Amino acid sequence: MNNQAKIRCFTGVLIFMLLFISALPVNAKIVPKVDNFIIFLDQSGSMYMTHEKLGEVKMLLAKKLLLGMNDKVPELSYRCAVDLFAPWKEVLDPMSYERAKVAEALNTVPDKNEIYGRFTPMGDGIKSLHAVLDQTPGKTAVILVSDGATNRGEDPVNVARDTHSKYPDVCFHVISLADNEKGAATLRQINQLGNCVYVEAGDLLKDDGMLKQFVRDVFYEDIEEPVAAVEEPTVTVVEPARVIPEKIILRGVQFDFDGADIKPASVPVLNKDVDLLRQHPELCVVIEGHTDYIGSDDYNLKLSQRRAQAIYNYFVSQGISADRMETIGYGETRPIADNSTAEGRALNRRVEIQIIQ
Repeated sequence: MNNQAKIRCFTGVLIFMLLFISALPVNAKIVPKVDNFIIFLDQSGSMYMTHEKLGEVKMLLAKKLLLGMNDKVPELSYRCAVDLFAPWKEVLDPMSYERAKVAEALNTVPDKNEIYGRFTPMGDGIKSLHAVLDQTPGKTAVILVSDGATNRGEDPVNVARDTHSKYPDVCFHVISLADNEKGAATLRQINQLGNCVYVEAGDLLKDDGMLKQFVRDVFYEDIEEPVAAVEEPTVTVVEPARVIPEKIILRGVQFDFDGADIKPASVPVLNKDVDLLRQHPELCVVIEGHTDYIGSDDYNLKLSQRRAQAIYNYFVSQGISADRMETIGYGETRPIADNSTAEGRALNRRVEIQIIQ
């Protein structure tokens, strides 16, 4: 990227910031609190048993609450997903939020199922959620609906703690269907990992106002603005202008050991960034390649450069101007995870995109 191109890009960023500020809607009343939300529903055998206090099958109560919640979520610029655990199942892959699509996904969850022999590996379910979190960068609300029963696999509290450490912008909001102290304690410990919301399903079922408040606490906030006394007050729901992050971390784009080829599974993640760059042609980026620690310094430096070049070539093939991009390889010098583990090394074989300011 030559100096003239860099000057054009810097000027473009300044213009974008000024346009963003001037374009803020005067009458905006509702803005999202999160970038993404994931409905995370327990489908273990105990969820198909009758709740001791509420007198109805827990899964039926859960679906009723989630459908009611969905009806109250404003259609703002969220990305959303619906996932089940115990056993793990992706019901709705990450997508731009559409109320009807979420309702359709929730209605596919069976009302009846086997009870015996269906174990509850909650910790394993939370770990499986990482694949979805990799596709939803930004502030994410996980709506965990469960009775807290767990009888197999890793400790769910420890796994949730590790998840919160890896994804610090994730919050576990809990709708509890627990009907014993052990289940309630498990859910509360998970919920207390962040400044998140904990509610009892029974309270939401008997008070629609509490359900509305739960939606408000998790999903959005009102911005109050004075209205002239002679005018009728209006409420306008708008999509806020998208704020461009300073760094886009392509967590979902990983490379095989000693490889620089883009995997087919990585293409949807890359396409989101292509869309972002298309929407904001004034932005310029540096594509940074990284490796794990296996291999010589010189070899890893060249490998990281090849990885960065692979992403550069893909962006060019999708119509992103070469003048807006440059590449750099850092080899093994900037790890984000522990190189002594296979999982950590896989995370270090990555590419990051830095927006030029």
